Amino acid sequence: MRLFALVGVALALSLFFVHTALGVGNCGEKKTVVQQLIANGYKALAGAWPWHGAMFHRYRQGLTGYACGVTILTEQFVITAAHCTIDPNERQRLPASRMFIKVGVSNLDSPERHMQQHDVDMIIRHDEYDEVTYENDIALLKLYNEITFNSYVQPICLWQGDTRLNNIVSQSGYIVGWGLNEDFKLPQDLNEATVPIVSRKECVESDPDHYNKFYFESKTFCAGHRNGTHAAQGDSGGGLFMRMGSHWVLRGIVSNTKANPDTLKVEADSYVVFTDATFYMSWIKSKVTIRTSFTIDIEPIVEPPGSTSIADSGSQANLLDIASCGKDTYPSGTPEEIKGYLNQYPWLAIIEYINLNTRVLEDVCHGVLIHPSFLVTAAHCVQKKRLSSIRSVRLNDYRLDTVNDIFEINGETIRTTSTRIPVRGISIHPNYDTPKYANSIALVKLERPTTATPICLPPAGVSELPKDRKFTIIGWKRNNRKEKPMIRNVVQLANFGACRIKYAEERIVLDSTGGQVCSTYSHDDDSSSCSHYMGSAPFQYVRNGPFEGRYFLAAVSSFGHSNCRRDEFPDVFTNVAHYSSWIRQKVKQNE
Repeated sequence: MRLFALVGVALALSLFFVHTALGVGNCGEKKTVVQQLIANGYKALAGAWPWHGAMFHRYRQGLTGYACGVTILTEQFVITAAHCTIDPNERQRLPASRMFIKVGVSNLDSPERHMQQHDVDMIIRHDEYDEVTYENDIALLKLYNEITFNSYVQPICLWQGDTRLNNIVSQSGYIVGWGLNEDFKLPQDLNEATVPIVSRKECVESDPDHYNKFYFESKTFCAGHRNGTHAAQGDSGGGLFMRMGSHWVLRGIVSNTKANPDTLKVEADSYVVFTDATFYMSWIKSKVTIRTSFTIDIEPIVEPPGSTSIADSGSQANLLDIASCGKDTYPSGTPEEIKGYLNQYPWLAIIEYINLNTRVLEDVCHGVLIHPSFLVTAAHCVQKKRLSSIRSVRLNDYRLDTVNDIFEINGETIRTTSTRIPVRGISIHPNYDTPKYANSIALVKLERPTTATPICLPPAGVSELPKDRKFTIIGWKRNNRKEKPMIRNVVQLANFGACRIKYAEERIVLDSTGGQVCSTYSHDDDSSSCSHYMGSAPFQYVRNGPFEGRYFLAAVSSFGHSNCRRDEFPDVFTNVAHYSSWIRQKVKQNE
């Protein structure tokens, strides 16, 4: 279903007053341990958005096709945009028999055991819906059979309290869907993105000729980054979700945006117009009896730009303004040691060199994704070598000794294959090796952006490592074992002064200005052997919000004593936050 104007024949519809009873209970709660295109957004897996569903249209010859998103209100009602109930080809309002929905689905191509399909019994469009201007672009679908709620299928909460737009301007909401990606293709996987809500003035002034036609005071609002992250064709009808207290609530419904008249692609610098669901609360409740309940215990979690709270899902919580960086796939506060590895650390990469004699790719060091196009690594990992040359990075790998990695989770076999992306350029810190081994940091630019989630970097001005966090190091050990699984160790900060004195005995001068830190972790592979991690292994920490945690990069490994049994020599790491100005400058210059 396209987001831009659709022309249809207006039909007079009778007003239906339909009520459904839903037992008093909870709404807007995620029940699963979720794992992490809305164009330029991020992949969302099963259970991440249990109230989001997919609408399909039935065509002639028995064909069906995905059309729009829907949001679950009760066991028998979902809400969507009215224009999603119009056939874009025949320009006419669809009967209920020509539509069905799927809930509990995250991949449109692969059947999932928790997916449910329901036929539509009745379409309740707003009586004053205008098919030309999209005014009152809202509709309810009554289903033939009731939805069964479970960990993957849940209802959303409706907004409570003050509904004025001014109260949410500059805050961020989540949009999810299967809309066309930047290659103008329909993705298989459900995707998510955060978008900031903007004022009417800012929206209309961005293109008065367009938005004066489609923006209706109190009934609509605009949101978007104007940087390519936006709702796209196929995302129509889906919700804009915000957190209120400990629950997720529906604030808007994707209605329309600007499209290029020649290519029909959504304009990357445009705002999306949302139907403001709060304006239609009375209309919704006149047709649906909603008995789910929740209590507002705190204000909405999403804070205005400028806040450095990790509870902020907006773009200002980290150095590079990446809204979805570092997302923990486990509920906030889950101990690190019990977390699995699958999809948990998508920012971890391997830097590959090609041997100029054998033409074989060799795993050399770790890289850490900090931006869709950039990784940070140790400077010595990307120095020129006589017999080999840096070629690529590899993401989504778990065992270096296998081509395809296999996981058995809850009786389900999951196979993964790593992604290889060529390296486009390298930037080594200008003061590297002055003094010896100091300023060991470099940036690697990828040939093309990746959709893998990057880790967060501490915001500008935060250069010291937090003293109240638990640190972990992740990656692969440099040993001769046949099996090479990703591993994780707890990291303990060491006294830097004592560490500096110890290395001075070896004629190595550590940087006393903050660019280096000393830490210890277990080097033991078993009772009889020990080894270091491969170069530039990241150590990181989690900042927990009320609902989800975010991973932040603390440092990358630089060097340690060649004898891993020499525990009196802590390992030396590069403090990444110390170089935040340099990192931000290089990324902004070259992104």
